[in-house]
Amino acid sequence: MPLDILTTVLQENSVKGSVAGVGEDMHDALTLLSHGRIHTDPFAGAEFPLERIQDAFDSYDSRPDDLKTQIVMA
Repeated sequence: MPLDILTTVLQENSVKGSVAGVGEDMHDALTLLSHGRIHTDPFAGAEFPLERIQDAFDSYDSRPDDLKTQIVMA
């Protein structure tokens, strides 16, 4: 994925990757989600399938209320 390093640094953006949660965090979070105890709708301003990942990045400026962009592959 091409990444403009200068813009990333100047806008203080970050890119993070993860292969697992810490301890039982992932299990606990998935349990809460599966039982409807956590609602993610307020955090999902826009959704893009992986094949449109570039559209997600390109449209970020038009979504000023989005606090965070997260790519989730299920």
